Formats: sequence, C-alpha cells, structure tokens
Amino acid sequence: MYFTVHLLLLAPVALAVVGSAVSRHLAPAAEVRVLTCLAATAGAATLWGLSVLAFAGLMNVPQVRSRLDGDPRVLAAADPVPGGLGMLAAVVLGVVAVRLSFAWRRHATARRALGVVRGAPAAGDLIVVTDDRADAYALPGRPGRIVVTTGMLRTLSAEERAVLLAHERAHLTHRHHRYAAVAQIAVAINPLLARLRDEIAFCIERWADEVAAERVGSRRLAMRSLARAALATADLPAPPPALTYLRHQVTARVAALNGERPASRWCRAWPAAGAVLVTFVALADVGVALVRCVNALVP
Repeated sequence: MYFTVHLLLLAPVALAVVGSAVSRHLAPAAEVRVLTCLAATAGAATLWGLSVLAFAGLMNVPQVRSRLDGDPRVLAAADPVPGGLGMLAAVVLGVVAVRLSFAWRRHATARRALGVVRGAPAAGDLIVVTDDRADAYALPGRPGRIVVTTGMLRTLSAEERAVLLAHERAHLTHRHHRYAAVAQIAVAINPLLARLRDEIAFCIERWADEVAAERVGSRRLAMRSLARAALATADLPAPPPALTYLRHQVTARVAALNGERPASRWCRAWPAAGAVLVTFVALADVGVALVRCVNALVP
C-alpha cells in the first residue's frame, strides 16, 4: 500500500495535465463532463490517500500501538507506514476539513446575499435589476432565475438580448452550477486542481455560448452579442453561486464563436479514460490494503 498511496497523492497532478491535453479535442459540453470527472477523481484520490495514510501511520505510532490488542509485528508487516508520516497526513486532512468548511461558509453567505435578488419580482424566469452597469447572470435554484441589469438591456439589441437569455437559460437547463460546485470542492480538497477548476469554468461558458448560438441560429450574432456586452460591462466581482455572462476569457470565447462549431474527437480522449482507470485501480488496491491493516489489529 505504501507505494500505491503515494501514487494516489500524485494522481491529481497527472489528471490535471491529462485534462488540459485532452480537452482541446472535445466540444465544450464534453469538455465540461470529462474535466469534471477528472476533478472529482483527483479530489477523491487525494482524500482517500490522505485518510488511509493517516490511519495506517497512526497505528504505527508507539503510543497508539501500545493500546492496540493486535500483534505489533503483524501490524508493521501488514502496513509499514511510518508513524510520523501518518501524523503529517492527519494534519493535512485537518487543513482540508477547514478549507471545505470555509468554502461552504462562503457559498452559503453568497447564497443568502443573492436571496434578496431572488425574491425580486420576476417575469417568468427573468429578473430585471435597475442598474446602469451592464451585467447578467444565471441564478440556480428552485426556481432558477436569470438576472439582467437595465444597463445590459440598453446595451444590446433585441436579437442580441435573445442570445444573452439563451446563454443564461442554457446554464439553468444543463445544471452548470453542479459542475462548477464539483470543481470548487475538488480545489478545496487539493489546491493543485485550481487550473482544472478554471478550465471547467471557461468550458461551462463555452458550452452555454454554443447552445445560445444554436438556439438563435447564428454564430455571428452570438459573437456580436458577447463582444458588445463585453465592451460595455464594468469589471464586477462575480457572485460565487451565479453563472455570469462576462467573466471567463471573453476574448477567447469570441474567437471560438468566430470559427466553426466544435466537434468531439473521442479517439483523442483515451489518456483521460486511462488515467481515471489507473486511479480507480489504485483506490481499490489501497482499500484492500486498509482491510488487511484493520485485520492486523484484530487479535
């Protein structure tokens, strides 16, 4: 298990690298799903690896081992994880727990703040906020809402507003906030996944851009709507639970809409499937080793 646990702890780096390489060959919707799967797998590998390492290592700490009924020699042979390494893993797990707690509190605070907006009068799923700044975002929940400022409505023509609304409705229809939440949780567990989280955020917006372009039947119109809104908008902080129109690499998104509709080349995605498979095999192997370690504790 000692080698396999280290493999698990290194897996997030490999998964992030593989994700970046593979995502270039997939359409945005497929990109989001594949990258989210990689982020979830990397987060699980980190959490499980640290947990097992902490458990096995702490069992080899002399003060702990003296209180156990099992034969210390059998335990050491079953899993020779140094006690110091186990204590270090336990400390890191504590840090992860604190990070997850802080992430949840920030999310809950932001949701409460946006609850005021959610309670505003709506025309169907649309809430118009009186504000000269150009801004728009999807607010997930039950029911989901699209929030648009009067400044944004004045900036865009009727056709361009249709693109904007189609974009935000795509966020709500495809539950994009769930993919974003998985990415945020993965980063709270392992900060090395921050780049993967940012790629997922960008791909989510690209997915909504493509849905909007298809809905209005014009990639050029979708590109013009995004570019015009970007020129008029201020640099506003994004509400964490909201999926915003103008906060993820607008220039790159405009350039993508200026090209042809992307298609997935799944034959290029085999490295991602292989990386996930190897990680799950390592997870299973560590689980078996943990059972062996527990059995060693039983006299």
